[in-house]
Amino acid sequence: MAQRKWIPTVISMLEKSGMRSVDIELELQKKFRHSPSARSITAALNGDMRFFQIGEAHNCSLFKQKSHLVKVWGLRGNRYSEMEPYERL
Repeated sequence: MAQRKWIPTVISMLEKSGMRSVDIELELQKKFRHSPSARSITAALNGDMRFFQIGEAHNCSLFKQKSHLVKVWGLRGNRYSEMEPYERL
């Protein structure tokens, strides 16, 4: 099993508000030299019972015309708003 040293950082980020997997990826890139991709983050959080999916949101960009759905994550036991910025209630 791969070490996921970034999980405690994600927990501390999600204590404040829910986040999209691509936003988690961007924050982890600032803090870790070898950060996981958004797909790896989704796979890891999906298998960890401490996290749950709040919903899905579109990932839009100025550089790409196509957008796709990405998962929005939160900590189990916490309540979040259903609209972006997914603040903790």
